[in-house]
Amino acid sequence: MSATMSAPAAAAAAAEDDSPPTTVLVILGPMEFEAAGTADVMSVKIQTQEERGPTLEAAREMVKPSSLEAMHVILKSSTLSSLYDASIIATFAEALAPGAECTVHVLGTKEMPVQPADVNDVRVSLLMADLMLEQEGLAEGDEGGWTLTARRPIIGDKNDNDKEEGKAELTPIEEAE
Repeated sequence: MSATMSAPAAAAAAAEDDSPPTTVLVILGPMEFEAAGTADVMSVKIQTQEERGPTLEAAREMVKPSSLEAMHVILKSSTLSSLYDASIIATFAEALAPGAECTVHVLGTKEMPVQPADVNDVRVSLLMADLMLEQEGLAEGDEGGWTLTARRPIIGDKNDNDKEEGKAELTPIEEAE
C-alpha cells in the first residue's frame, strides 16, 4: 500500500484498502520523495497550512491504534515555522505501537544549517505526544540538517520502572524549605 495522498485521496483510499500501513511518511512543503522498501508505507503530503487539518484527519482514518512501526516527518528548515505543527505528531501518536520510532528530519543547507533552537517546537511536540526523545543532532551526510528521533515507550519497560523510582526520591519544594 505505498501511496501519496492529499485529503480527498486519503479518504478514498481508506474506503478501498483494508490493510493498514505500518509506516507513515509525512512530507511538508514542495518536495518530491519516494519511499523505498517493502513495508506498507502511507505517504502524506502537505503543502499549505490550509490543507494540513483535512489531510491529517483523512490520513488518521487509515491507521489503527498501535499499528504503526515507524513514522517519519520530512521538511525543509525554511518551512518549519509555516508548516510544522504539533498536530502532525499528535495525529499519529496513538497509532504508534509500543516501541515504535518517530523521526523528524529537518533539512538545512550548508549556508544555513539547522540550529538546536530552530527545532524547539518539534522537540516539544514529541514530548507532548508522550514520546521519549532518544537522539537528536546534525544529520549524518546532510548538509546542515537536523534529525530528532523519539520512541513510544513500552509499558512495563525497565526504564519506566527506573523513572517511577526516581520520582519517589524527589522532595516536593514545599517540604525542602
